Amino acid sequence: MIPTPVQVAERLMAVLPARDAAAFTESFAADGVFELPFTPPGAPARIEGRAAIRAALDEAWAATSSVRIHAVHPRIYATDDPETVVVETEVEVTKPGAQRIRVRSAITVIRVREGEVVLFRDYLDSGRLAAAVNG
Repeated sequence: MIPTPVQVAERLMAVLPARDAAAFTESFAADGVFELPFTPPGAPARIEGRAAIRAALDEAWAATSSVRIHAVHPRIYATDDPETVVVETEVEVTKPGAQRIRVRSAITVIRVREGEVVLFRDYLDSGRLAAAVNG
């Protein structure tokens, strides 16, 4: 049975705390696209292909490995487009020497076709997330 876009989004959000790029990108189409319209400094605005997305996430997540992700709290909304869901995300994190906090980090538009992510457009609040992670 092919998972619905909501089910695919739920799976993506469930594996995020582990920062396991292989598990996260497992739901992507081979030619899937990851976009960051408001790109953090040094990050690409668009990554094409599951393998490239996996490599970029491995690198990004390794760079923040000292920050512990306790939980991801998504609100997933189906849309009138049967392929598209919108996700509001809050993340609970602890950086070394600091207290655990909950940060609203992103709005994400996910397009799923035949059970695979063809587009993951992450409107990441890089400033808020950087402040939470870096100080």
